[in-house]
Amino acid sequence: MPMIFYPHIDDIQRGTLGERIDILMEAAERYKAVVLDESSKAAVDLNKRMVPREQLAAYNWEEIARVLREIRELPESNKIDKSRKGDLLAKLAEVYEVLRAAKMSKLEAVRLALISESNQLRGSSGASQVA
Repeated sequence: MPMIFYPHIDDIQRGTLGERIDILMEAAERYKAVVLDESSKAAVDLNKRMVPREQLAAYNWEEIARVLREIRELPESNKIDKSRKGDLLAKLAEVYEVLRAAKMSKLEAVRLALISESNQLRGSSGASQVA
């Protein structure tokens, strides 16, 4: 069975940054469902170990890195730009939260860093929005 990559390359290469983050979120949720389903099947047979060739899905990290890079390159010349950039970072942090729940616990540090950066960009009013 071939491996499925989430998100599909064709899906992510068009639209605004907000729309692309939404696509990343949908793909993260689908990926999480596959991973949790695989791990629940593996839990039934405790003696069986998962090997890479049996992996059914993988998350396309190149796309999430591209979106993060584009967000970081956005201007911060005024309060509106900073707020928009902070909102996009917070939205991307939600994608990392879903991926963290898909047996990727080390992503918590990245998620927290994105939230912190988002709060800094939004100013003191957004500082109370810790997830």
